[in-house]
Amino acid sequence: MSISILVEYTPLILILGGIAATSWLLAILIKATPIFGNPMSKILKVVSIFGFFVGVLLLLTGAAVWSTEIWDVGTKYLLIITGLALFLKPLRQIPWAALVGFIIGGACFMLIYFYFPLPESILNISSVWIYLIIFFAPALVTYLFFKFIEDLLKLIGLVLASKPVATILGIICISHGILLLFNQSLFSLL
Repeated sequence: MSISILVEYTPLILILGGIAATSWLLAILIKATPIFGNPMSKILKVVSIFGFFVGVLLLLTGAAVWSTEIWDVGTKYLLIITGLALFLKPLRQIPWAALVGFIIGGACFMLIYFYFPLPESILNISSVWIYLIIFFAPALVTYLFFKFIEDLLKLIGLVLASKPVATILGIICISHGILLLFNQSLFSLL
């Protein structure tokens, strides 16, 4: 399946992304209504949980729109920025630098241990210490490199996933998606 099929559904995907971005605000507003409050509140919580996957869908749609040149530039940027906001929100909680550093260090250790085994001692240094150095050296270098990238992505995610920015992005996505259904663009009206 090609991702270019997503281009046809760009307005609906934008509306879904807007609902996911503003789900916290919509849940507060809908909870006050007596008839729709309880069922809609549960639906919005589910949409909020699946915000990560909606972010991936927005990013894929943004890539497809970018390659086909069908929608305007504002739509492309809106898809990508909102997709990043929804995608990075849960990912900033995971310590990626430590995880990647551990994997790289472990891979180097396993490679040396299984394919190039060391003798019991080298220059009166136990092979255990050599193996520890083989694990920690690439792990620490990888950790330092990825820690910078992780902090940068946390900063971007913190700004984009903040409630005021997410609300503004969500409202723009919903209104732009509705206008795209009528072959109009919010950015051409501005």
